Amino acid sequence: MKIALLLFGQPRNLENPNSFKSHQEWIYDEYDVDTYCHAWWEKGVEGYDVSDWVNEECKATENPIEVIEERYKPKSIKVEPPRTFKLSDGLYKRTRDEFGTEHPWSEKTLSNVSSHLYSIETAARLIKNPNDYDFIILSRYDNYIHNFPDLDSMSGNYFYLSDHHPRFPDLMYIFSPKFIETQFTYGKMDELAERNFHKFWEPSAECYKYYNYLDKFFIDQLFPIHLPVRVIRDSTGYGDTSQLPSEYLQKLQ
Repeated sequence: MKIALLLFGQPRNLENPNSFKSHQEWIYDEYDVDTYCHAWWEKGVEGYDVSDWVNEECKATENPIEVIEERYKPKSIKVEPPRTFKLSDGLYKRTRDEFGTEHPWSEKTLSNVSSHLYSIETAARLIKNPNDYDFIILSRYDNYIHNFPDLDSMSGNYFYLSDHHPRFPDLMYIFSPKFIETQFTYGKMDELAERNFHKFWEPSAECYKYYNYLDKFFIDQLFPIHLPVRVIRDSTGYGDTSQLPSEYLQKLQ
């Protein structure tokens, strides 16, 4: 089975090898994988912006691109210096009108939403021939995979995502090439807001992704599955394990 793995965003906590090891165990060791990467980085960057509700520093890893290339051996990688994104004047006003000035969506956090969506779209567009693959997996450099489904038992007619909450959990997606346009959200932010903002629960990346998905596909093609993936927030852990079944915790000991 041929797989495309998309990795995107800030290359955080690469000094922790656990994220890569989990991708190796569940994906690289099981399938024929091509990796496509987008990363925000430039020499001299000491830390990354985080959203307002994240109470931690996000320090940059030294020489992260070398680490990515050594571990993941990407077929294609695009690296860009971190930058601040600005919403269009119309979209910024719409966001303030809809969610109010007291809502915790600061300009910095809205920039991070745009940065997140841009990075995913850029990584996805590196795939020149999506139909070369049976499945495409979207993940992050700081994801730890505690368990993963058997792709041979899954259908290309569905878009698979985690079942850990009922909206549109976005830590990892698994989908066939016909869904590739669901990853091209950044360039449609104004259009999506124009048509759907009255239905947004918040102006988050997750919400934009959901309505971009619904722009071409149906709810009954979404398939929530048990997909216990956690973001590694430091150099020592496996992400938040407080809600994991005991058998996963035993494996970590």
